[in-house]
Amino acid sequence: MNVMRKGVLIVGCGYSGRAVALELLEAGVPVTGTVGDPAHLGAVAATGAVAERLSLPDALSGKAREAARKLISRHRAVVYAIGPEREAGERFVDHTLAFADLVSEVPGIEAFVYLSSTGVYGARNGDWVDEETPMATSPGPRGKIRIQVENGLLERCRSRGLPVRILRLTGIYGPGRHIGLRLKEGNYRVVDADPPLVVNRIHVADVAQTVVAAIERGQNGDVVVVSDGHPASLREVADYAARLMGVPPPESETLEEAWARMGEANFHLIADSKRCRNTRLIEVLGVKLRYPDYRSGLAACLSDGGLLP
Repeated sequence: MNVMRKGVLIVGCGYSGRAVALELLEAGVPVTGTVGDPAHLGAVAATGAVAERLSLPDALSGKAREAARKLISRHRAVVYAIGPEREAGERFVDHTLAFADLVSEVPGIEAFVYLSSTGVYGARNGDWVDEETPMATSPGPRGKIRIQVENGLLERCRSRGLPVRILRLTGIYGPGRHIGLRLKEGNYRVVDADPPLVVNRIHVADVAQTVVAAIERGQNGDVVVVSDGHPASLREVADYAARLMGVPPPESETLEEAWARMGEANFHLIADSKRCRNTRLIEVLGVKLRYPDYRSGLAACLSDGGLLP
């Protein structure tokens, strides 16, 4: 794919989107990043991308729809990085699929990369999952929304030729967003469960290179689990970071305490307890992870953030 000619549009250019922008810009690919809140335009512009405000409810009707269509047409690929936490579930599904319909009307779009989540698998009691694992019948609130969006996008791929590639992301961490910062503040707690809760991670730099790989080498209709492939318990990761930092290991809390503190949607991020394979990511999409496990990624974050003794 020649994304060099017209560049990439990142819709929802937040933490992960800005990392994608930096990855593309370093390769000489022009990038436009959109945000709904004008206060975030500066953060997008700081990457070197062209920053534009795009409010989906407004951009999907009337004159604003034609303006959004023209914005899309200036690019060869679209990365959709808006998550369901920003608005009510039904509206998120409707807005995402309506925007996908708008993209499908624009000739010359070669990839529509949707950043989804492994929340679509729901609770798995520590079992392994991959792209062949059926999506959950009773997922958490955000997982339910993600399933509706994924099914809608894949249906549009079949019926309208939307060049969708779905990336199911695990827990994202990286500079400015990692457990070491919580340990420094002294407010991190490990949820105590039997058996221990298992979580999966991916460094934001590896999210970025995966998105680029999906644009360049992905196939329409692809679904790829994005994880470092080394699931670990909450306690294992927290204790490792504490040892590196030279601070006491964090205290524990019960499942009930975690639910009350986090709320249902966030609770599912840790309590669904599954192990994610990344075989397709590595062997089919051809991604060579820069941080192949949490140890290497956390050590880099702590070092770069000045949190090592």
